[in-house]
Amino acid sequence: MVWGALLRRPAMLVWDSFRRHLVEDTKKRLQEMKTDPVILGGLTHCLQPLDVSVNKPFKDSMRKLFSGTYVLKDIKSIGNEDLIYHKPVASLSALDFNHDKHKVKRPKNRLPMKDGSIERRSTLSIRLILKEFCIEFLNGAYNTLMHQVKEDLVRAKAQSNDESYYLWAMKFFMEFNRHYKFEVKLVSETMSLQSFHFVQTQLETYYEMMTSDKKKIHLWSRRMHIALRAYQELLMTLMAMDKSGDPSVQESARVIKSNIFYVIEYRELILTLMLNFDEIKMSRGYLKDLLETTHIFLKLLEHFCSRSRGVVVQQKQKARSRKKQKSSTANSQTATVQSGAELWIEMEPQITTILQTPESIPDDVVPFDPTSDIPVDDQKVDAITKIKTALKEWRFEEALALLRASR
Repeated sequence: MVWGALLRRPAMLVWDSFRRHLVEDTKKRLQEMKTDPVILGGLTHCLQPLDVSVNKPFKDSMRKLFSGTYVLKDIKSIGNEDLIYHKPVASLSALDFNHDKHKVKRPKNRLPMKDGSIERRSTLSIRLILKEFCIEFLNGAYNTLMHQVKEDLVRAKAQSNDESYYLWAMKFFMEFNRHYKFEVKLVSETMSLQSFHFVQTQLETYYEMMTSDKKKIHLWSRRMHIALRAYQELLMTLMAMDKSGDPSVQESARVIKSNIFYVIEYRELILTLMLNFDEIKMSRGYLKDLLETTHIFLKLLEHFCSRSRGVVVQQKQKARSRKKQKSSTANSQTATVQSGAELWIEMEPQITTILQTPESIPDDVVPFDPTSDIPVDDQKVDAITKIKTALKEWRFEEALALLRASR
């Protein structure tokens, strides 16, 4: 160090705020040489005049000389060509394409919705206590409590918006059961087709309230997110049932999946949610869960189709128009009533005999099609017509079976 060679007695050294002057090694070395450093900012032009008069003009001329368009080798752009940059780059970390861009300002009511979820991590002892509570709750009270709560919600005995608590509990305890020791019997109350229907109904209701009640859009969006997570957990549990070694559990999963993938409303729910997504009304966490739910749904559909060699889906049918037959005269109506009474007198003994031997009545008769788009009232008319036709053709067993099934 030149300063140390020239120094003969204690001295004071005045420096600028160069980074090398501020490190501890430099200060310690000066203390060994009995020198007190004085570091002040903004003194470069006074203490180092060559930096101002020589170095700065030299650097400016070099920048002007080498300014222009640069091609960065071994870094590809969007196409197959090399990346082009309009200023010299010392390192890749200095590569920035947003330097001269100005961020577009958006009003507050058009900003994306922020996630409001907060994760709290308890101590180990508290987590062990909560784990034991969840185990005891699943074994002793989950199915009974969820059945009673569901019944109160359906009959409108609960308070308003209590469905969100029910959906949260469904998601939490079903996920705990799936990760701990998966047993379907512990969550059998909420693992059914009725649960899928209930959650889907809540999703549709919450979305309608988001569009109508805009003052509380954040609340409805949060509730919709809770319902989506409950639906996601239903699909995850359904996937776990597929992997179970119990044939009865696998058969139950197959029955639920056949309904979900057959009925139009269940099958197109995910597509509807994807199309209705709005970043202003829904958070990024909701979008993440929606994409994960879509992936799970498609995986289940792929697995189901690979086993059943395709899926027969329900198609919308147009309701058939029925022409009402008007009776021409009152005499024809009277004759029809008389002929019907005479037929009944002849049929009565045989029908009585069949009723005394119920084993002869078939059990596989289906008068209604629950998956059809035809209204229930029209299907009732069809069922009555089928019963009358069977009676007129003296097929009494089939007529009685239709009558029993229609009730």
